[in-house]
Amino acid sequence: MTTPRIESLHKMLLANPGNAMAHYGLANEYWKISDYAAVVRHLVAYLEASDDQGAGYRLLGQARQRLGDIEAARAAWRQGQQAAERHGHPTLAAELGELIADLEQA
Repeated sequence: MTTPRIESLHKMLLANPGNAMAHYGLANEYWKISDYAAVVRHLVAYLEASDDQGAGYRLLGQARQRLGDIEAARAAWRQGQQAAERHGHPTLAAELGELIADLEQA
């Protein structure tokens, strides 16, 4: 399934394959249609090209959790927690810590 927004973002990537924000946008659009493998693919590309402040890692962990890869979800959230702390976002760091704690209680 595709949407006009997904098509537009893919065109942006064709013009500039290193466009980190296009990858981030695609990850969010694919999340909306529950294509979690595509979310992971685009977030990995985004994170390789960008110094994320934590939100990208949160979404990556959520997508990996939906795909059943709990260890990879935990690892993404830990990386996101570190990024959030590094960028001065204590609330996001705490939220990611809660996601990790929830996994350990399950």
